[in-house]
Amino acid sequence: MQQIVSITSQGQISIPRLMLQDLGVHGATKAIAQKVGNTIIVSPKQDFWSLAGSLKSDTVLSDKQLRKARDSFSKNWARND
Repeated sequence: MQQIVSITSQGQISIPRLMLQDLGVHGATKAIAQKVGNTIIVSPKQDFWSLAGSLKSDTVLSDKQLRKARDSFSKNWARND
């Protein structure tokens, strides 16, 4: 999909609604802008909460195992003392 858009004197652009809908952008959001050669690529930034469930695993740990892992992590994490 390609459309011509205007760039204001302040460097702002409006992205057509259909493009935003196709990308799943609804309402205000952040975006990442990259310059690649003579091209500017604008990508919607994924919200942390939208990642819920994307890291599913078959691993199941008991409360005791989780506490042990947390304690080990806190003891072995590099500190900037």
